[in-house]
Amino acid sequence: MDRSPTARAVCTARLVRLLRALGLADRAASCTAALRAMTGSWGTATVAGLGESDVSSDGSPLEFAVGFDDTHPSLQFAVEPLAPGHAPADRAAAARHTMAALARHHGASADRHTAVADLFLPAEPATDHVAMYGAEVAHGRPVQFKVWFYLAADRPLERCARALEHLGLGAAHTAVAAHVQRDERRDRPFLFSLDLVPGAAARVKVYFRHYEADTTYMATLMEPYPGFSAEPVADFCTTLTDGRDSLAEQAPATCLTFTGTGGPAVAATLYLPMWTYAPHDEAVRQRFHQVLATTGRTAELYDRVLREAAARPLDSARGIHNYIAWRPGRLRPRLKVYLSPELRHTDPATRYALEERAGTCHTRPDV
Repeated sequence: MDRSPTARAVCTARLVRLLRALGLADRAASCTAALRAMTGSWGTATVAGLGESDVSSDGSPLEFAVGFDDTHPSLQFAVEPLAPGHAPADRAAAARHTMAALARHHGASADRHTAVADLFLPAEPATDHVAMYGAEVAHGRPVQFKVWFYLAADRPLERCARALEHLGLGAAHTAVAAHVQRDERRDRPFLFSLDLVPGAAARVKVYFRHYEADTTYMATLMEPYPGFSAEPVADFCTTLTDGRDSLAEQAPATCLTFTGTGGPAVAATLYLPMWTYAPHDEAVRQRFHQVLATTGRTAELYDRVLREAAARPLDSARGIHNYIAWRPGRLRPRLKVYLSPELRHTDPATRYALEERAGTCHTRPDV
């Protein structure tokens, strides 16, 4: 008889530890209830029984993200609706059930999800993975939910345009198309995200992966967006990659944020993948200390979170850090660190080759 703990039990324990590290222990009940709803399809399966997910770089079905801004830290947790033996069609059905549970029991707004569900969750999906659901908590606000839908590698811009039209944000497509500065093969839209909250403040985000890129290209790409300038972007990239110029080994990602009826992006974010750009996680920690210092922040909170997230010595392997994100803020840049629980293995390989098969996509949404 298999006495391994269930995937849900393992992930719940990790979540509670990080809430405590961030001073959010009083939110444990609401967050663990949200996690139960988001992982309803998991049932009593173990991590190994769920098969490989696309949420974390090692195939774990869970990822955490800690946001550092000028008010209070936030904790985001993202999961993929999976079950043993799931095919894409089963995952689409599980995604719909997950949304229904979040709306019924946790106050998530299903309006925008419903508007695009047939586009992203058809009976026969064109992607291996179809959706991820996330929840975010911070001091002074309730748990807020979001969803990320996968864009098929075939004509992703066309699918983005259709989704934006369904949401009444058709005017945003001009900005999305302009962000594909080279072609859809190298500047590839791959995720479409919705805040599951009512009202005009709900955000829509489009995520891109940038193949055959370097630091200069990323700095030029981001420079036109609110608050960005080329030099800080270049410094962020070179600090976290220990002076590399080429970012071709593992493609960086960006996202554009839209609200209201669309039009120009109201914000943009840059994400650097960290599981292949350092020899181990201790090196990533030291580099991120430098980034924190340049923004006038101490490393105490980050180090406390990292101690709770790590189940091994940091210098023994790499893979805890999935992405580190940078976005300008009113006072100083907002930073977000995406952390893998490493439930499957350490030292994940490079993912998402330029000629990847449709559906094998991954990001870490969302500063």
